[in-house]
Amino acid sequence: MIDHNIYSKSLSTLMKKGYLKKTDSILVVAGGSYDREIMIKSDFKNVTISNIDFHAGHTDYTPYKWIRIDAEKIEANDNSYDWAVIHAGLHHLAIPALGVCEMFRVAKKGILCIEARDSFFMRLAVKFGLTSDYELEPALLSGGSIGGYRNGAIPNYIYRWKEREFEKTINSFAPTHKHKFIYLYDIRLPIQRYAMAKNPLISIILWILLRLKNIIKFFFPKQGNEFAFVALKNIQLQPWLTASLDFDETFLSKKYDKNKYPGYKENIKIPNEITEQTFKDSDNNQNMNVYSSLDNFFQKMEK
Repeated sequence: MIDHNIYSKSLSTLMKKGYLKKTDSILVVAGGSYDREIMIKSDFKNVTISNIDFHAGHTDYTPYKWIRIDAEKIEANDNSYDWAVIHAGLHHLAIPALGVCEMFRVAKKGILCIEARDSFFMRLAVKFGLTSDYELEPALLSGGSIGGYRNGAIPNYIYRWKEREFEKTINSFAPTHKHKFIYLYDIRLPIQRYAMAKNPLISIILWILLRLKNIIKFFFPKQGNEFAFVALKNIQLQPWLTASLDFDETFLSKKYDKNKYPGYKENIKIPNEITEQTFKDSDNNQNMNVYSSLDNFFQKMEK
């Protein structure tokens, strides 16, 4: 589990930059008692904590509201909350990117996600057995009952993120606007996990890492295992769209002359010769392989 220090730091950074206000409505996805604790300490007033089930049996989320929500299918309208936040929860989903997109859909201002980063050091740690690609400890500690895939008994794959991957997910889901991305990094050593290890070599490695932690943070900040990634929503409309989200060819006309495109003025010809021959053989002499528009093409197909 990711420690909440980077959680507080991320919220504080967003507030200092003016993106997040204490009065903003916040939906916490895949939330639990840690989220409640952080939100109270940060003095947020309008928070809804959600999960597919009560996290680790905790049922008291006072002073906040708790609701049952599937992070991969959030039952809320677009822009229902100012912010959507998830802390160490995306890797429990069947499709983590879907959770990101659902959060982005219901958020008006932006989303904050805190997960592990897919760094070079992290991949080395997996290779040498210092960590795993699957989250096994919660299954062990719960007797194989909760804390895994979709909060069930099966240990989940630990989906780790990179900056570019996050940006591609957001931009693919919401291509109408440009969005702003913010990243924060930190390191948290899994002391509790290492304490359970029977291999004495793990204790020695932990001792070394504890002394190298600050050096790694200073010289290689992106190599830590804590990663906060933020998307600020709809910062600027794409220049090829109008305010009503219709295509505006003015922007592209400055770069391209569509009249120079072969065949544009008269007909749109299908370039594939095999396809043309197939149409020619089946168009009942309707000259189907040459048409002036897509509508004209489908009209000929119907004949």
